Amino acid sequence: MDDQPGISPALLQRLLDDDESLLDQRDANVEALLIERLYHNSFATRYLPIPMLFGAFVMYKEYLTWWHIAGLTLLYAAGTFYLDYQRDRYTNSAPLITGGGDWGLRFTVGSAITGITWGLLGWFCYPPGDFALQAVLGVAWAGLLISAMSTRAVHLPAYYAFMITMSVPPYTRALLEREPSAIYMSFFGIILMISLSFVAQMNNRRERLAIALRLRNAKLIGDLDRARAVAESSRAEIEHAYRAMLGEFAAAQRLSSHGSWNWQAASEQIGWSDEFYRLLGLAPQSCPAALAAWLERVHPEDRETVRGHYQRLRAGAERDQIRFRLNDRDHPDRALIALGESESDGNGQVARIHGIVIPAEDRTPMVSRA
Repeated sequence: MDDQPGISPALLQRLLDDDESLLDQRDANVEALLIERLYHNSFATRYLPIPMLFGAFVMYKEYLTWWHIAGLTLLYAAGTFYLDYQRDRYTNSAPLITGGGDWGLRFTVGSAITGITWGLLGWFCYPPGDFALQAVLGVAWAGLLISAMSTRAVHLPAYYAFMITMSVPPYTRALLEREPSAIYMSFFGIILMISLSFVAQMNNRRERLAIALRLRNAKLIGDLDRARAVAESSRAEIEHAYRAMLGEFAAAQRLSSHGSWNWQAASEQIGWSDEFYRLLGLAPQSCPAALAAWLERVHPEDRETVRGHYQRLRAGAERDQIRFRLNDRDHPDRALIALGESESDGNGQVARIHGIVIPAEDRTPMVSRA
């Protein structure tokens, strides 16, 4: 089997480790996003217990009056509608990134209202001497508590408000009745409450850390985007300055009748300026820059002179100068002067060549051929 590139142990450890330092200080943005998760996640589950509520009315009808049923129904509806009203207000008017304390308090109040509904149901429906119905109450209580933990653990005050208001009335009734079966179930229920509270704390911490990491990544992405924008702006400015410099250089060469050429060892390519083309009698960029194209525009008797000039510079001559005539039938005496120099790298090899050509009538040769 071919070896596959994998994640190094150090990188894997970094990916597995949570950056706990993000939780050292409470961030208002983290709190706000937790509240948003709370309102979003709890919406679908607030109506699910309603069939359970009516099922309790049927199962425990011997222990309830119509006043109990009407009162509990109105109380649960009031708590549920209150939470929906707050959710609509939050969704329509509250900015996402803002302090979440006030909205969290409102959800805590709604959780306490719905929790006390179930607590009072456990008080009124308590069946003395009927272990089976007591067990049904215990199972229903455990299911509601686990469901509340999954939706409210992102905001611990709301979770604890629901848990306490739901648990105190039936536990008090069980203690007052002093039935061993109810006391035993209450004991195991307290163990379950403690265990779920630990789980809720861990879930809340995990949610906080995940949100803090996302916010930090969003900030890093924003910083990168701003840096990229600054870099793009700088690049555009540099390109603009470069184009302006090239324009000024071309204008200076045109005004002074100076053409330039260069050769780079790294690319083995020759470059000609626009004015170099013009001095050879060519339109700018009308043909690839090459020694053969240069020689084609030189008088046949002077081609070896130009070729020797080029070869000496390639061989490492620090400076070389020649005079040559152009292959121009209309102006047979038209001549140019070529002046070039070579630059060597640290190993003594020619790295680049710079050269210019000017009309021979503009100046006389000043440097002898090296």
